[in-house]
Amino acid sequence: MKAILIITNVVVMVAGAIMLVAGVVFFTKKFDFFPELEDYSTNVNSVLIPMMVIGGVLFLVGVAGCFGAATGKSGLLNIYFVVVLVVLVLEIIVVVLAIVKKQAFVDATEEAAGTLFDTYKKQFVEKDQAVDKDLTDTEILAVNSAQFIFQCCGLTEGPSYWKTDSQLDVPPGCCSDWNGENIPESKLRSCVDAKIYQTGCTEKVKDLADQFGVTTLIIVASVMAFEILCLIAACCSKKNDHLA
Repeated sequence: MKAILIITNVVVMVAGAIMLVAGVVFFTKKFDFFPELEDYSTNVNSVLIPMMVIGGVLFLVGVAGCFGAATGKSGLLNIYFVVVLVVLVLEIIVVVLAIVKKQAFVDATEEAAGTLFDTYKKQFVEKDQAVDKDLTDTEILAVNSAQFIFQCCGLTEGPSYWKTDSQLDVPPGCCSDWNGENIPESKLRSCVDAKIYQTGCTEKVKDLADQFGVTTLIIVASVMAFEILCLIAACCSKKNDHLA
C-alpha cells in the first residue's frame, strides 16, 4: 500500500507541477508568445489563474502524500487524508447537483436557442415585419454555426422547421457542405436533401447531453474510486508505521 501511495502521489505531484509551471509561464509571457491574445486578456487570465491554483493544490497534495508515505509522518498523512476526503465529498456533491440540474441546463439552452431560431424564422422565412428586433450579423452567424457544429437543422422537426409550402430553402448552416463563411443576403439557400442535416437541434442537444453525462459519470466514478484507494492506502500506511 505504501508503494501504491508513493507512486500515485508522485504522478499527482508531477502533474500539479506541470500545470503550475505552464500556468505561470503563460501568465507572464502569454503576450510574447501570442500577441493577438492581448485583446482578450481578461478571458485568458480567467483560465490561467484557476489552472495555477489547481496545479499548486495538486502539487502540495502530492508532496504531502508522497513524503507522508515515505517517511511515515502522521501529520503529513493526516493532511493528505483530509484534503483527499474533502475533494471526494465535493465531487459527490457536484455529481448530485449535475444530475439534479441537468434538465434545467437543457431547458435554459433550449430557451436561449429558441429565441434566436424563432426570430431568424420570422425575419427571413416568414418575412414578418413585426419582428421586435432584427438579428445582428453575430446572431445570424451563431444560428448557422450552431446547426453546422451540432449537425442539426431547425429547432425541432429537422429541415421542415424552416420550410413552408412556398419556401423550401434552409439556412446555410443546415447544409453539410457549408464552408462556415458565405451566408447569402437572404440568409437561406437551397440544399439537396442528401446534404441537409435531418435532426432538429433540440433533439441533438438532448442526445449530446445524455452522452456527455454518461461519459462524465464514468470518468468521475473512476476518479472517485482512485481517491478511495488513496485514502485506504494512506490509512494502511499510517497503521503499519504505528505498528512498526
